[in-house]
Amino acid sequence: MCGRYVVARTLGGELPELLSSLPGWPAQYENFNIAPTTDVPIVVEDVETTTGEVIRHADLAYWGLVPAWKQSFTQRPQPINARIETVATNGMFRQAFRYRRCLVPASGYYEWHVGADGVKQPFFIHAPHGLVFAGIFEDWGTDTRDARRSMAILTRPAVGPAAVLHDRLPVMLTPDGYSRWLGHDFASAGEAFDLAMAQSEHVAGSLQFHAVDRRVGNVRNSGPELCEPVAPSPSVG
Repeated sequence: MCGRYVVARTLGGELPELLSSLPGWPAQYENFNIAPTTDVPIVVEDVETTTGEVIRHADLAYWGLVPAWKQSFTQRPQPINARIETVATNGMFRQAFRYRRCLVPASGYYEWHVGADGVKQPFFIHAPHGLVFAGIFEDWGTDTRDARRSMAILTRPAVGPAAVLHDRLPVMLTPDGYSRWLGHDFASAGEAFDLAMAQSEHVAGSLQFHAVDRRVGNVRNSGPELCEPVAPSPSVG
């Protein structure tokens, strides 16, 4: 599951340098409490029509997938996550999974866990050098005046340390998987699935987490203090 996350270069660990220095990256972008329906940075690849050169660049996309066949951009549902187990066959996602994959850079994300005392506690989950979620995107609207790009983050069954918090994780990639994920050279949906599962299992083993202030539950709150550990830290189990 991924319902809130952070993009902030000033945060310890920062973002993967390979991505945050790309053309089009919004240099001043910082958000410590990103919620669905927010415009967020993603990374895509385009082919230059005259030279055939593959160009990797950043763009802003609305978090909540809106397929091109929707009658309006506000029409629901607008899923923020897509399960890797069914993304290749689900009519909402399959075309984007096949042709429009993206990278979603993050400094970390939040997850809520209900402890033995019945209290729902938020945790900040992160890795030493930032995270990159596997995403899919869609372009809605043919008129440039109303054209919008939207995206969803892929999820998988939880593995690794953070599995004690929730039964789902974002699908996460390592730098050596970026080009494969963005490209179109998968022989089958199964090959893309295998890459995503193997890479995310590797990243999941490096995840760290700590409890944070419950103020993160209010989307109007944002700031680096939301990512700081609270004391005493509640037990997980």
